[in-house]
Amino acid sequence: MAGLDFGHGGNYGYGEDVIDFSSNINPIVPPAKLKREMFKNWGRVVSYPDPEARDLVKEIANHWKIGKENILTGNGAVELIYLVIFALKPGKVLIFSPTFSEYERASRIVNAKVKFIPLDKNNFKLNFPKNFYPDLTFICNPNNPTGNLVLKDNNLSFKSKFFVIDEAFMDFLPGQKRLTFIPKAVKNKNIVVIRSFTKFFSIPGLRLGYLIAHKDLIKSFRKYQIPWNVNSFAQIAGKVLINDKEYIRRTRELINKERNFLFDEINRVRGLKCFSSVTNFLLVKIKNGHLTSKLIKKLLLDKKILIRDCSNFRNLGNKFFRISVRGRKENRALIQALKGFLNKDDG
Repeated sequence: MAGLDFGHGGNYGYGEDVIDFSSNINPIVPPAKLKREMFKNWGRVVSYPDPEARDLVKEIANHWKIGKENILTGNGAVELIYLVIFALKPGKVLIFSPTFSEYERASRIVNAKVKFIPLDKNNFKLNFPKNFYPDLTFICNPNNPTGNLVLKDNNLSFKSKFFVIDEAFMDFLPGQKRLTFIPKAVKNKNIVVIRSFTKFFSIPGLRLGYLIAHKDLIKSFRKYQIPWNVNSFAQIAGKVLINDKEYIRRTRELINKERNFLFDEINRVRGLKCFSSVTNFLLVKIKNGHLTSKLIKKLLLDKKILIRDCSNFRNLGNKFFRISVRGRKENRALIQALKGFLNKDDG
């Protein structure tokens, strides 16, 4: 893997005064009751966490109306991606690109042969493979960094021994229960769904995700899982947040409103094209021939604004960057900064 760049977004060392548009985290902070529950259970810090996260698993099962035996919790969705790879040991892996880089990184660790199929350049739809039968296929739905649903009808119309459907951003969709592959994953031994608490509930520092699959697959995955992988406070957070209907409602309302605002405003900026999205982030193409994503990132950092340079995503290059959806004040600051150096020649 020498020479490959698997870097991600995130404000690492840029300073607290920098507005972070680079990581796809809900701008609404977790509810106050989460903080209260953590302080209330502070005494748990001296004890090991439940290795099976049974109380959290029960809440997830109730939420999706599925069996507890179909659920496995993890230290974020990324841990579960690696767990699946280590357990299934695929020889051939299919990845549609551009997409989340950890699929490739995990696959190469087990020396899998990775085949990349580019998404359609105009609308980022799937181009289904011909004459290729992989052991495992990764599909990010909605896709990161493009923000679109690549699977809209719960239909997998090509062959693969296993499908891993990463639904880390599915919570942002009001109609997610119609779109999720969870019901199919419970019944089929070749479908695995991975979900994340990190993005929607704004708890990246706690690291919490879960996997849903057929009970036989769950038994296989457990053999490869390290003990005590989900800490006590992450388990508490999951139980509190998955049932917070008001937080869920507020989040979807804000994201929808501000995503539409950003989409419209960015498309008014000279030299930029913003792609439509169903998530809490937007992909932007640079049409100005003199500018690159690296340069725009630098110019915005001078304004204390951080974006995600997408030059290390396969099949994108240095003419794309990604921004997360934030509050109106911050979103306005981004638009004004972009206009400041892109529209400066306007009359």
